[in-house]
Amino acid sequence: MRRKIITLLSAVALLTTFGATTLSAGSKPFLILGKLPHLTGMVKMLWDDEDLALSKEQKIKLIEVRKYTMTNAKALGREINALEAEIVKRSDAGDKPADLQKSVSKLASLRAKATMVHLDCIYNTREILSEDQLYILE
Repeated sequence: MRRKIITLLSAVALLTTFGATTLSAGSKPFLILGKLPHLTGMVKMLWDDEDLALSKEQKIKLIEVRKYTMTNAKALGREINALEAEIVKRSDAGDKPADLQKSVSKLASLRAKATMVHLDCIYNTREILSEDQLYILE
């Protein structure tokens, strides 16, 4: 009985890890993964934190940055996911790599645009926050 429980728990852990890894890799439209901060996410978690002490003006500007970033990143993500699926489908169907070149180049361009949206977000957020506020976040 104990052996069955351990086997079952191991299987669940493996499937959960695999599923989470697949999901996170597939949902990020950026070229650079896990190396750039997600400042607006950190700001969101500490929105009303007394130490961070965001002013009303900062909150308005940060909401604008987050809204722009999320809108554009999600739109690019949808386009990227659709294009990836098309490339995989065509590859599975036997299309020659040369015939996929244009789609792959477009995919790279879309990921570059998404990365620039992320970089703009980081820059704009840093411009809004004071050095002390950035210290708290980083």
